[in-house]
Amino acid sequence: MAGAAPDEGIRSAAETGGGRAGYDILILDAMNKQSLASARRLGRTGLRVALGESVGQFHPGSPPSSFASRYCARTLTLPEHTTDTGSYATEVVSFVRDHRVKVVLPTGDESITALAPHRERFTELGCVLAVASDAALEIANDKVRTLEIAAKLGIDYPRSVEVADVAELRKAEAEFGYPFVVKPTVSWTGKTGVRVAPVEVINEAEALDATTRFLATGAGVLAQQLATGRREGVSLFIADGEVLAHCGHVAHRTSPALGGASAMRESIEVPAEILDAAVRLALAIGMEGPCEVEFRRDASGHPLLMEINPRLAGTLENAIRSGVDFPLMIWQWATGQPVQPVRAYRVGVRTRWLHGDLRWLVENRQRIGRPDSMPAARAAWTFISEFARTRYYDFFDRDDMRPGLAEMRYTAAVAIRRSRHP
Repeated sequence: MAGAAPDEGIRSAAETGGGRAGYDILILDAMNKQSLASARRLGRTGLRVALGESVGQFHPGSPPSSFASRYCARTLTLPEHTTDTGSYATEVVSFVRDHRVKVVLPTGDESITALAPHRERFTELGCVLAVASDAALEIANDKVRTLEIAAKLGIDYPRSVEVADVAELRKAEAEFGYPFVVKPTVSWTGKTGVRVAPVEVINEAEALDATTRFLATGAGVLAQQLATGRREGVSLFIADGEVLAHCGHVAHRTSPALGGASAMRESIEVPAEILDAAVRLALAIGMEGPCEVEFRRDASGHPLLMEINPRLAGTLENAIRSGVDFPLMIWQWATGQPVQPVRAYRVGVRTRWLHGDLRWLVENRQRIGRPDSMPAARAAWTFISEFARTRYYDFFDRDDMRPGLAEMRYTAAVAIRRSRHP
């Protein structure tokens, strides 16, 4: 809130001898909505926040909307982390050294992958890279290894077939029939510099095309049963093997429709079966800090594990609005302070990513008749009527208006570019 006093016990770099050149925390992946939410929350405590993003992740004429935040004390444009990981890591380490940064918080898979091998370089500078251990990251970022752990724990997941050729695709077809899901075992390998996401396929031609594309990235490929029910997720914060907070949500719409970022979500009380599975999986993997475990229900309403993300979730704004302050917990954890547990939160809080919801509307029109689509008229009404139901929006905040305005300009620029190059 505007004019709010810094949280008790929180002191900025300026107050601890860092001088005005010092920054308490460098939050990376500034294009991500969770990065802006983190910057706002920590900036309001009185901490000095720097925000960074890889140059290849935004259009030159549309810098990250979070760069416009009043809580962003410094912006940093970095080398592309998908194709030049060495230079990216070197630039981040140099910034930490030159500006006495205490904590580095990456919020994207690519930046975590690029920086984790350099963890000791940060430690030598008195800085903490606020991510899970290498061992936990190796499992969480590999869907096959995650499912192996889930199987040992008795956690249900979609029926799956590992795929490398047409014969195995036909095995998947015999196992659960079309449509089904084809997904890479890792979202990003660094081989091609392209992030890949799961897709639904409705025939062998589509399945073969997706499999060929994913194998070209260096990832393995899974064919999985298509679950069409409710998408539910739970964000956890774990320190020293103890779950100190959780927050559940249902994703009403995502972009892309399958396995995409949530465009519209609502906080829920986590069903016991999902919470128990999420906690057991995260602890078995050895997660520390923030993570998110995603589930989707099948046609009978039974929850199936989708994945675990070893980082802050894109639904962070919803968690904060619901009363779970994950960014502050990360700061306390990374700086060795006692982490204040959160045992309750508000349910029924709706938050919306307007750019993503608009993108969902456009994508739906192009996908009518496919899984997770709806008739055009119903989709338009769903989009429009949401304005009467939802109070909170990613990027938009009455205390910090410029990122919201920048997001509107970005949305308009994307629409113009797509109209010129359909």
